[in-house]
Amino acid sequence: MTRILTAAAFAVAIAGPAAAQVAGTYAGTSADGSPVSFTVSLDNNNELAVTGDSVDFSTNCKGGGNNDGGWGWGTDSVIAKGKAAGNLEFPYATIIWTLKFSTDGQSATGTVSTVVPTLAPVGAKPKKAQICKSAKQAMTLTLQSGDAHAAPAYNGAVVYLGHAGRAAAVTGR
Repeated sequence: MTRILTAAAFAVAIAGPAAAQVAGTYAGTSADGSPVSFTVSLDNNNELAVTGDSVDFSTNCKGGGNNDGGWGWGTDSVIAKGKAAGNLEFPYATIIWTLKFSTDGQSATGTVSTVVPTLAPVGAKPKKAQICKSAKQAMTLTLQSGDAHAAPAYNGAVVYLGHAGRAAAVTGR
């Protein structure tokens, strides 16, 4: 009996601390103060994954000015060894993120970067298009209480529905 318990204790010790991601919404901010949230839940393969993202951003545009906004989208970024990564790439934005969950599942840290186009000047008669970027920056998030739902995008945001290839207006927050 002692050998069995010793073997079990040894197996636990070499496995290291177990990652304990918790299903729910992790919300916080990026280094520039922009809100971010990620929903963790079981995906269609019954694996714990980041299944929804909402990222607000503040970008600097080449040629001057800035482009502030936000996008929310569904994803399926499986969490492996306490980490997940994902990206949104389509004509209106490229958003790349990484997450590392704490071993107790109550928080996460990571990085996020954004590239978006804008017209200059904004209005009925723009003269050029500009590329706007945010630097790759740190983000910190905390598990929120309640249901596992991503925070809605800001009022008037457009949400990209990747599987359908269409955009729809959002009237949230």
